[in-house]
Amino acid sequence: MSMTRLEAIEPKYPAASPSEGEEEQAEAAFASVLAQLSPRFGFRREVRELAQALFELGWIAGVRTGHTWPSLMNVPLPDGTVQEVMRDLVGAVAGVPPRLGQKVRYEGSMTGRHGNYWIAHIEARLSLSGRPKVHYSLGEVRNGLLRPVLHNVHAESLTPLPEDFDRDTL
Repeated sequence: MSMTRLEAIEPKYPAASPSEGEEEQAEAAFASVLAQLSPRFGFRREVRELAQALFELGWIAGVRTGHTWPSLMNVPLPDGTVQEVMRDLVGAVAGVPPRLGQKVRYEGSMTGRHGNYWIAHIEARLSLSGRPKVHYSLGEVRNGLLRPVLHNVHAESLTPLPEDFDRDTL
């Protein structure tokens, strides 16, 4: 018996909203993930709600596709894993350009220099087409002084870090 193309892509079952049990499991899993965050790590309620919605969607999709079998049950994630993902989410949702003295993560074309820095200098000028162009200089604190180490960095290469991000990691 051959299958038509349409039959091959149609779902086997009709779509169904998340069940109460799936939602409870996803909420419990998200609470477990949040418990791994440092108490100093805070983010706005809107960001937390977005993170929770995305997490729960992924969790329920995993349950329904059979990919959430508890093979590593009761084994916590490594330190920093959850914080790194949440920090990236906070930066992506912020939508505000980095400002002078802010902590940022650089992930631009100089892959050997990826990491966390301070915004040490901001230069804004008009391009030949009359559009504003902004470039950043990024710095590291050495011997108590902020030293610029990367110049002419584009905003697309930066992720702002939350205000209460641990300053000792820079």
